[in-house]
Amino acid sequence: MDIDRYLGPGRGTTALVTSHGLAVADAAVRLAEVERFHEEKEHLAGRLTVRWGDPDHVGLQTVRLRTGTEEIPEPWAELSLRVGDVYLWRAEEHGRWVALGVADLDPCDEIQLLLVVTETDPP
Repeated sequence: MDIDRYLGPGRGTTALVTSHGLAVADAAVRLAEVERFHEEKEHLAGRLTVRWGDPDHVGLQTVRLRTGTEEIPEPWAELSLRVGDVYLWRAEEHGRWVALGVADLDPCDEIQLLLVVTETDPP
């Protein structure tokens, strides 16, 4: 994957991989796919770590809870509603944050491997 194409101006949240039909799938099938998406995340994280070093592993539950009482900037507010945790790198040469996570919190939605590129500091 050519990560540089996602680092340009105006970039935001990109679904790198999306499941199909899992929003209505059997729970066991969905769980197996969630595991597969997390394996895919780990694989890609390894490649990004070669480029930017070890990432921070950031849980988003606190951010998700804070959205009820304070203004959380995007893309972090929406991301916290969809993703439990992310790997987070600071791409200094681009002046951006790069986050990688699996959107699997809503069992009524498809699973997605998300790449977020933003200039907005994490909350």
